[in-house]
Amino acid sequence: MTIYLLRHGDAVDTPAVHDSDRPLSNFGQRQATAAGRYLAKTNAEIGQILCSTSLRARQTAEAIQRELPSVPVGATELLASSSDPRDIIHELQKTSFKSVLMVGHEPHLSRTLSLLLWGDPRSRVEMKKCSLACISVSDPLEEGRGVLQWLMSSDQTIRG
Repeated sequence: MTIYLLRHGDAVDTPAVHDSDRPLSNFGQRQATAAGRYLAKTNAEIGQILCSTSLRARQTAEAIQRELPSVPVGATELLASSSDPRDIIHELQKTSFKSVLMVGHEPHLSRTLSLLLWGDPRSRVEMKKCSLACISVSDPLEEGRGVLQWLMSSDQTIRG
């Protein structure tokens, strides 16, 4: 299975708005669109996009979907920043898709990446806003069996 991890794009910092309702900034929209274009340009064969239920993650997933229109998007609480990364891995073990893109938050994404690569969520690989990682995991999908194929910053995807 190929697992792509994408942190949401830059969001508007509005104190009067609940954190989960913060939208992407204009720059965040550009970051997300660039990530989607990069995936389309590399012919990434993504079967499903999963995102957290926060507005900024949903908007990031929608920007990706505009570049990959045949890929369905689903929202899940399992990608919330406070969720246990093992829960989303258990869900992925049940999927029939060969490739999934997950759009979420820190520290959840770096813990998920660490769990997939080393079997330990305490190792950290920082996922900056709209950074994109690609991990391959042989069947069966298990913690610690992943191989990091690449990790790109949003600056790299914007440059194309």
